[in-house]
Amino acid sequence: MTEPQIHYQILEIEVGASQDDIKQAYKDLAKVWHPDRFSDNLKLQKKAEEKLKKINAAYEFLKCYQPQVTKSAVKPEPVQPIKIPINCEKLEQLLELGKLKDADHETKRLLLKLAGREKEGWLLSNDAKAISPQALLVIDQLWVKYSNGRFGFSVQSKIWRMLGCKSSDNISIQTISENTFGQYVQWRVGSRWLSPYDSFNYDLQSPQGSLPREYIFALNGWWSYSKEWTGYYLLRFDEIVLKL
Repeated sequence: MTEPQIHYQILEIEVGASQDDIKQAYKDLAKVWHPDRFSDNLKLQKKAEEKLKKINAAYEFLKCYQPQVTKSAVKPEPVQPIKIPINCEKLEQLLELGKLKDADHETKRLLLKLAGREKEGWLLSNDAKAISPQALLVIDQLWVKYSNGRFGFSVQSKIWRMLGCKSSDNISIQTISENTFGQYVQWRVGSRWLSPYDSFNYDLQSPQGSLPREYIFALNGWWSYSKEWTGYYLLRFDEIVLKL
């Protein structure tokens, strides 16, 4: 038993009692054990004196005692909801109705809107990096919810890591990682990436992590490739999925 607990016990009050309770308990016990009450019995008077000494000591200790508040007793500050500059009602409606292809297009539109690139219709590398993780999380949670955990940016992120893919400025390493991921989710068949015009399954039986997909066709790598502006083909979709 700790020293404070002993003093609380002497004053016959609960541990952590208020200062008012401590003071009242002291007054009550001081009356009960005052030695003058036992003036006709020396033995009891001696016992009362000893008892009163302990009561006084307990009171002196507790009236100055500041119990430490444990972390568990501290009420956490209420978490303020994060305001996301995006309305996902249409996306949720499409996902709830199982219209995955339309939901895929809506996801692409939302990302372009978040980057302020709706008019251009495609994303520069820095645009993808600038999209907030909080906004991506809102979109991701809807995909995860309505696909029973099969689709979403976070699912794609887990697959990327599971496959041992590496994000790298080295073209060879990045290409290998993207190709490995693309084969797994069937965005890439054989040695060819499927284009926006190729047929693709949009149902809950599609490969895990294969949706959303349309957004990769807004990335700078695809845009450059389709315009034959570069001699290599990097989508850098990892700059989006790895934010989660």
